[in-house]
Amino acid sequence: MNDSSMRIAYLIFGMIVMTFVARCFFIFLGNRIKISEWALETIRYAPLAALIAILAPEIFLPVSASSIAEFNLRFPNIWGGIAALIAFYFTRKMIPTLVIGMAVYTAARFWFA
Repeated sequence: MNDSSMRIAYLIFGMIVMTFVARCFFIFLGNRIKISEWALETIRYAPLAALIAILAPEIFLPVSASSIAEFNLRFPNIWGGIAALIAFYFTRKMIPTLVIGMAVYTAARFWFA
């Protein structure tokens, strides 16, 4: 194996170890460690923060964008995302949110094309 392949193998092994440690941290330590209420409250928002970090660039920036300066209201993802947010706010159901968001996205694609 060449040097590049070994580095990739070490990186993969390191990610495996870190994932295992992170996921098993509370199982191994059990009741020996007390987590503050503040930390537990903060952990509740981690999945939402990760979801926003993934979706926000997809909604607000074009595919080839390198900075926020390329933001454009003619981008159909913005209108589909806004419609989906409004639909979810009023219905609190996933299927109407998806259908309305995709319908507005599709209409915006044809409208702004």
